Amino acid sequence: MSAQHNIFISHRHEDDALVGDLKKMLAGSGAEIRDSSITSETPNNAKSPDYIRTLLADQIRWAGKIIVIISPDTKNHEWVDWEIEYARKFPDKRIVGVWAPGTTHHDMPESLEDYANAIVNWDAQAIIDALDGKDNWTEPSGAPAPVQSIPRAAC
Repeated sequence: MSAQHNIFISHRHEDDALVGDLKKMLAGSGAEIRDSSITSETPNNAKSPDYIRTLLADQIRWAGKIIVIISPDTKNHEWVDWEIEYARKFPDKRIVGVWAPGTTHHDMPESLEDYANAIVNWDAQAIIDALDGKDNWTEPSGAPAPVQSIPRAAC
């Protein structure tokens, strides 16, 4: 059984349903997940970009690990990119990308490719292994992909 994980799930709000699906899948595989993500179920109702950044920063700092759901258009989403860039400032924070069903390698945000510890397909055990510290790199299909080096520095 996996250890308890405090996570923040970075995603586009259009992908809120995937956040729920991901948490159900992980719980069904025995993972204990505590999630600080902001979704339509836990909205922040903020309008000011500066205030939104403050809220997100607090949630990301709390989380020990960051999961980034990679779906079509994730690479073009400014908030997902900001969340990845913010999380990378903490060398002890694990960043795990998860390919959503139906995505291709072209959907990956550049910052995630640069800073992720692992990128795995939509598979509970692969995600749990990545959260537990295994540096897996797969294509959306689950086929192995080359491991990327991670340039991290504390700010």
